[in-house]
Amino acid sequence: VSGQQKGKSDQQQVKQSPQSLTVQEGGISVLDCVYENSLFDYFPWYQQFPGKGPALLAAIRSVRIKEEFGRFTVFFNKSAKHISLHIKDSQPGDSATYFCAAGAQCSP
Repeated sequence: VSGQQKGKSDQQQVKQSPQSLTVQEGGISVLDCVYENSLFDYFPWYQQFPGKGPALLAAIRSVRIKEEFGRFTVFFNKSAKHISLHIKDSQPGDSATYFCAAGAQCSP
């Protein structure tokens, strides 16, 4: 299983690592993202397959520290301004480019 990451943000306020990752099938993949703007409170992760547009995979708000979406789990650490995407039981079909993003959303 292999994947790439690309940061998606205005003025490079979101940075991802590692740039590429190869994981054995069945293993755990961990993608990290850090952000600069403390006003950000919404953090989506996107998955993009070759020849396709990015699709929303998972998201977390700053009031949560963990959100689970099947095999995908997003962790949020506000003090470290850090978000991570964990993919358990990695599969060949997970090979894609992953984007993290950050923004502020108004409450309803």
